[in-house]
Amino acid sequence: MPQPTLQIGDLPRVNEISLVLARNGFGHLLDRVGLTAPPAAAQAEVPSGSFARRLRLVLVELGPTFVKLGQVLALRPDILPQDVLAEFETLHDRVPAMDVDDVRALVEQEIGAAVATVFQHIDPEPLGAASIAQVHRAVLLDGTEVAVKIQRRGIERRIRGDIHILYALAQLIEGRLAVPGLMTPSAIVREFDVAISRELDFTEEARNAEHMGRVLAGLHGVKVPRVYPERSTRRMLVLQRIHGRPLREVLPTLDREQASTLAHTIMEATWRQTFESGLFHGDPHPGNLFVDEDGQLVYLDFGLVGQLTRGMQDTLVEVFTSMVFRDAEALAMAVYRAGAANGRIDMRAFVAELERKMVQYHGASLDQLASPTTFVDVVQLCTRFQIALPPEYAILSRAITLVEGEVRALMPDVDIVAEVKPYAQRLVQRRLEPDRVAQDLTRLALQAQGALRDVPTQFTQFLMDLEAGRITVVTRDPDAKAMREEIRAAVLRLSLAFLASTVTLGSLLLLAAWSPAPYEVPVFGLGAVLALGLGLGLFGALGLHVFFAGFLDLSAWRRRFMTLLRFFSWRRT
Repeated sequence: MPQPTLQIGDLPRVNEISLVLARNGFGHLLDRVGLTAPPAAAQAEVPSGSFARRLRLVLVELGPTFVKLGQVLALRPDILPQDVLAEFETLHDRVPAMDVDDVRALVEQEIGAAVATVFQHIDPEPLGAASIAQVHRAVLLDGTEVAVKIQRRGIERRIRGDIHILYALAQLIEGRLAVPGLMTPSAIVREFDVAISRELDFTEEARNAEHMGRVLAGLHGVKVPRVYPERSTRRMLVLQRIHGRPLREVLPTLDREQASTLAHTIMEATWRQTFESGLFHGDPHPGNLFVDEDGQLVYLDFGLVGQLTRGMQDTLVEVFTSMVFRDAEALAMAVYRAGAANGRIDMRAFVAELERKMVQYHGASLDQLASPTTFVDVVQLCTRFQIALPPEYAILSRAITLVEGEVRALMPDVDIVAEVKPYAQRLVQRRLEPDRVAQDLTRLALQAQGALRDVPTQFTQFLMDLEAGRITVVTRDPDAKAMREEIRAAVLRLSLAFLASTVTLGSLLLLAAWSPAPYEVPVFGLGAVLALGLGLGLFGALGLHVFFAGFLDLSAWRRRFMTLLRFFSWRRT
C-alpha cells in the first residue's frame, strides 16, 4: 500500500501538534524528527511532572483521536512501560453532550424515518457522553426500555484525518527516535487504526455483544444486555436497558459474603471466556461492569473484544497452570513457543526472572501486593528479553490484570493463588480427559499423514532441482572471517617485507656505485639516499603492522571514517 504523506491541508493540524508537544516539554523531540516548534511554544512555560504525566496531557489537549490512542495503548503492556500505562489508564473523554435536536436528527438519519416511527421517547439527558458517541435512555413503541448509543456527527472523518497524519509522523520518527517495546511507530499506528475502525463500527460491537451473550448464557449471576440488531446500524446501537450501578459504586455497600460471591462470579466468567470460548472482554474495568438490582454482574461496552485461537488457548492453559503450580521452566518454554524471539535469548536468566515473580505472588494475599500486575509482568518481561508475543496475549494480560484488581477490591485478604488453584486443576483434568486426548492424537495423526503424503513429491522435486543444478550448497565456518583477516594481514606483511627489502638492497647498490654524474651533480647518489629512506620507512611500517595490528585495522578505521561522515551529513540536513 502507498505510504501516507503529509498534504497541504494537514499543515495546520501538524502545526497544532507541534505546538502542543513543545508546550509540554517535547520540543527536543521535534528537532530530532525534522520538525520545528512554532515560535509561540518557546515562550510557554513547560508544565512540571514526569514524562508519563506530560505525555498524557499532550493526548488530552490534542483531542478525541489522541485520547483514544492513549486508551488503546493503555491495554498494551507489550508497547508501553508501566508508568506510562498507569497514566494512560486515567484518560477519560471529557466532552460536552450533543444537543438533543442533533441527537434526534442523527437517529432519524440512521433509521431513515421519523423518530416517532421507532421510539416512544428519547431522554434528552444522556446517560454518558464520550468523544465518539453518547448514550441515551429511550423507549420502543412496544414499551421496552432500551439504551441508544449514537455516534457523533463528523467524528469518523476527524479521526481518519488524524490517523493519516499519525502514519506520516510515524515514518518521520522511525530510525530517529527509539520507542519502547518491539513494535515500530508505523506498526503501533496500524494497530490503533484497526482498533479504532472496529470501535467506529457499531455493527461489530453488536455482534460482539450477541456472541458474548451466548458465551455467558446459563452462567449463574451473569448477564449481558440483549441487542436489537433490527434497530441498530453502523453508527447507532440499540441495547436492552438494565437498571443497576457500576461495580465501583457498589463495592462499599457489599458485605463480606456478597463481595466473595461477586468475586467468584467474576473469576468464573473470566475462566469461561478465556479457556472455554476464546472470546474475552478486552476492557473489563469497573466502569464496564454493572451490578443490577438483583445483584447480578452485567457486562457492558463490547467495542474491544479479543479472540483466541485453539492454539492460543492451549498455550494459556500451560501458562496458567505453570504459574499456579510454580513451574518456572514450563512457563518459560510455553511463553517462548508462543512468541517470536528476536535472536537468541538467555533462557536461564529468563527462567530466573519468572521464578522471582512467582515467589512474589505465592502465599501473598492481594492486599500485600504492590499492584495487581501478574500477567502484565510476564508480558513486559517478554519484551525485555526480546520475545514478541501476539497482540491478543497483551490485551488479555491487561484484561486479567483488571479482573485481578476487582477481585483484590472484593477479597483483599485472600491468597489469590489459592483461590485460582481449583481452576488450574479443572484445566489439567480437561486436558487429560479421554475425549480430549483422542482429539489431540487424531489431529497429530492427520498432520503426520499429510506430511508423509508430501514426502515423495518433495523428494522428487529435490532430485529434479539437483539434476538441473539449481541447488547450491553453502557452508559457513564461524572462524572463517578471522582466518581471512589473518591471511590478509600475513600477505600484507610479506608484501611490505619484500618491497622494503628490494628497495633497500637497490639503494645500497646505488650507493656502492656512487659516482659524479654530468655537471658534477650526484644524481644516482641522491636517488640511492631517497630509496634507502623509503626502504627504512617500509620496514618501520612493517614493524608497526606487526606490533599494532589491532590499532591499525584498516576496516575499523574505514568504519570510523564513514560514521564520522554520516554524522556531519546528518547535522547539515
